[in-house]
Amino acid sequence: MYTIVTKLTLSKPLDADLLRRMEREFFVQAKEVSSGFLGGQVVQMSDTNTVMLAFFASREALDEVSSKVAGPWFAANVRPYLAGPVERSVGEVVAHMGT
Repeated sequence: MYTIVTKLTLSKPLDADLLRRMEREFFVQAKEVSSGFLGGQVVQMSDTNTVMLAFFASREALDEVSSKVAGPWFAANVRPYLAGPVERSVGEVVAHMGT
């Protein structure tokens, strides 16, 4: 399993409408593109810092969703909220704790 951790520095918090659209559009499109997309989470750390986590069954699924869905969707929908650079890290899950 692979995970993308994306740290966003924001000029304003992600609003409820964008978060709903993320669930209805982005996550649905990602699942349609690859059955290897396992889901994701958005964690609001503060008004100006948000962390996004996305989980994939394989590196191939991660790469496919990143290029076909994530890149275009975030450019169109999240970019207006950004106040600084996006930090993105990709890694293989080596231990799983909990359910």
